[in-house]
Amino acid sequence: MQQPQSNKTMNQAINVIISGVSGRIGRKLLKLVLANPQFNLVAGLVSPTSQYLGKDLGDLIGIDEIGLTATDSLVEVKADVVIDFAHPEGFDELVDYCVLSEIALVSGTTGLNQASFDRIGQAAKYTNVMWTSNFSLNIQILKNLLQVIKQTNPDGKFSITETHHIHKKDAPSGTAISLAQAIEPRSSMIKTAEDTYLLGDVIIHAIRTGEVPGIHEVTIELDNETMVLKHESHDPAIFAQGALDAALWIHGKPAGLYDLNSVLMG
Repeated sequence: MQQPQSNKTMNQAINVIISGVSGRIGRKLLKLVLANPQFNLVAGLVSPTSQYLGKDLGDLIGIDEIGLTATDSLVEVKADVVIDFAHPEGFDELVDYCVLSEIALVSGTTGLNQASFDRIGQAAKYTNVMWTSNFSLNIQILKNLLQVIKQTNPDGKFSITETHHIHKKDAPSGTAISLAQAIEPRSSMIKTAEDTYLLGDVIIHAIRTGEVPGIHEVTIELDNETMVLKHESHDPAIFAQGALDAALWIHGKPAGLYDLNSVLMG
């Protein structure tokens, strides 16, 4: 497999595979990886039915050919880390690949079922894994803050409204679920109405409109005051950069399951 022209060498750079390379965040990642001398791109993974299968990856981001084509197979591909923002259908197979090849996995794929989360837990016994629904470090800070607010105000009423672009298939968003789980960690989620869900006592409203990268607003109603915490993404590049920072951090770490708190602590 021919590699893109670069001043990097195999010994200097982290060899990376981008899974879901043709997606919104995958393309952002592709630009960042090619521009970062700390990384060496070795493969871009797409689904077997993708219209981009076999096309040069440079075409995805409007640059000259780089000598790598989009592939649906990682057979004989050697890498240090996989960064994954693909659809959940191929997630389990990707996890198995990382375990068998002893490759680190950094994943932001959402819409996973419980069996896939169980698989992540098992995989972390054999390789280093980081999964999060949102690679913005400030979302992680928000989750940590919500835990403190819940501990301080156990009787508060929490609700979350999340707004995303019309192309997002899962609802509510993985980020909204993770925010709710920061408040009610042991609760399961049910759908109570169209676009409305309940996780424990936390109400989640899911809105799909336009091309919104992502807005999450948490409202906390207390006896004599109301708190509103809002995070708005202006460009999905923040998730790509966060995942790249996580890949840089996790490289060389021992097998285990990590989250963005690990990156925050350095």
